[in-house]
Amino acid sequence: MLVPSNNHKLVFAQNVRPGEQYYCPACRQPVRLRRGKSKVPHFAHLPGADCAVSEGETGEHLRGKQQLFDHLRKQGLQPQLEVYLPAIRQRPDILVRHADRVVAVEFQCSPLTVQRLLERNAGYRRLGIKPLWLLGQPYRRRLSSEKVAQFTQLIGGQPTVLYWNTTTARVEYERGFYRCSFAKERQPRSKLLQRQTIALTRTQVGDLLVSQLAERVWNTVHQPLAHCPVVCHDLAPTWPVTRVALIYWRIAVVTALMARPLFSAWSPAEWRHWLWQCGQPYWLTFACAPITILTTVFNQLTADLVAAQVIHHCGGRYVLFCHPYWFANLAEKYASLNGTGNHRSNRVKLLPKER
Repeated sequence: MLVPSNNHKLVFAQNVRPGEQYYCPACRQPVRLRRGKSKVPHFAHLPGADCAVSEGETGEHLRGKQQLFDHLRKQGLQPQLEVYLPAIRQRPDILVRHADRVVAVEFQCSPLTVQRLLERNAGYRRLGIKPLWLLGQPYRRRLSSEKVAQFTQLIGGQPTVLYWNTTTARVEYERGFYRCSFAKERQPRSKLLQRQTIALTRTQVGDLLVSQLAERVWNTVHQPLAHCPVVCHDLAPTWPVTRVALIYWRIAVVTALMARPLFSAWSPAEWRHWLWQCGQPYWLTFACAPITILTTVFNQLTADLVAAQVIHHCGGRYVLFCHPYWFANLAEKYASLNGTGNHRSNRVKLLPKER
């Protein structure tokens, strides 16, 4: 932590001089030094102090913050530690100018809600500051899809979760969250189709989103979810974007197409917006990434619908050419998956070859 001494200069905790009085840069209240054999030197408010930006800091957070500061200086940059921004009452861990942009670098080791993260990012953006979030050791354990989405950032155009490793003092880029519905690892197309179909037969309708979808499907086509067309199955791994398995959103889209008259048409922008609407309220909250994070799943489903001849792209518009075929029973679907189904069910099998 940096605080101004009585001569108003910022001072590192490890550089304090005996007998000097130090103050918090945000609230200007006096602070005291804490250090020990197992503690990173840091300043703390006195008991009873009321500071709007005061937060408890772990040893890892203090250590990582200092490492990040040193790392940025070695890159030839001029980082500033804990600059208080009174307009938004926030104090980023590090503020640095890079490529004509001011960046707020945050090293997050403690729990943070999506709402608080949205508020902090909104504050930085109001000042024209780009936020950059790196996660600490507590986030190393298995992250839920909600947490992955919360801290996803586009780095080099790719969805990424960033970590700062205090052991190696290096940034780590995690991009290994791509999955297909109900599958943790990549599988052959036929096996994945069967696995997803079996999972749909075991769907627990205790989940409100899934229960509502199952009811909508039954009211529309009088079939259970497992009888869905092959085009509903997501066969290419995608980044987590939905609160439930992605296949449920794809089923929701195909079900909505069943209610549209043939030869309905959309411009590309209208089509993307329609796909987004069909995903309400399936989408996860991306607090650090733009809405374009959904582009990949939009493009993949669109390509699959075109390949299955459900929609055509002509004259700059997407046109609904036929309604997808729902299987009458699982035996018919499995026969189709095995290549022994009738011509009618084969119509929905015209998907891109396995990638």
